[in-house]
Amino acid sequence: MAAESAEMVSQLLFGDAYQVLEESGQWLKIVTCDCHYEGWISRKAFNQLHDDDVPDYLKAGKYMVRDWLLFIREIETDITFPVFCGSSFPCPENNVLILGNAAFTMQLPENRIFEGNEKMSSQQVAMLRFASTYLNAPYLWGGRTPAGIDCSAFTQLIFKSIGLSIPRNASQQMQHGDPVDFITETQVGDLAFFQNEEGEIVHVGMICGKDKIIHSSGKVRIDKLDETGIFDAATGQYTHVLRLIKRMRI
Repeated sequence: MAAESAEMVSQLLFGDAYQVLEESGQWLKIVTCDCHYEGWISRKAFNQLHDDDVPDYLKAGKYMVRDWLLFIREIETDITFPVFCGSSFPCPENNVLILGNAAFTMQLPENRIFEGNEKMSSQQVAMLRFASTYLNAPYLWGGRTPAGIDCSAFTQLIFKSIGLSIPRNASQQMQHGDPVDFITETQVGDLAFFQNEEGEIVHVGMICGKDKIIHSSGKVRIDKLDETGIFDAATGQYTHVLRLIKRMRI
């Protein structure tokens, strides 16, 4: 529904590309270019790329923000504002980025190099380090930032951090990857999916170690995982019922 009072289903991060499908007054119905997720945004948030620039923007190498915040400045207005972790955009030239009709200046931090070890690949290490950035971030339905994030946005951004695009919702993510038959065979980076009493997929998290899962539930946290589901040591109870585990192709 296109209204200020409508439920938020997701968020656009700085640099996210999308296509306008429909217009209704001050609202635009869009679909994201990476995971084809649909929703409505205010026309006030619209920044249009020239048609000739779209192909180059989509295929350009992207810089991804891995700290909680990166402060950038819009050159024309001289306004500085924060860009959240998980945002991605073409690498700026001489610290200047041009998006549509707007130009921004920024100072990027030094690139981080993630080293693997004998048990984990460099990609697995990178995923763990990126995921740990969000620890204690509050849960927010539809959220995609450290100020508030839901479970499937969290796993989606983890994979985005290694250059892999997966769908937005947990039920959609479950349709990808290969099943892991036994919990003893899980690896860092595997996704665990959980169901409600009706058998619907309602939660997802990432395996982050032996019998451990990192997920967004109340906040981003690490809990124990076994064949039954997620066990909360603080309450001594299971909070989520395990349905299946999938290994994405990375």
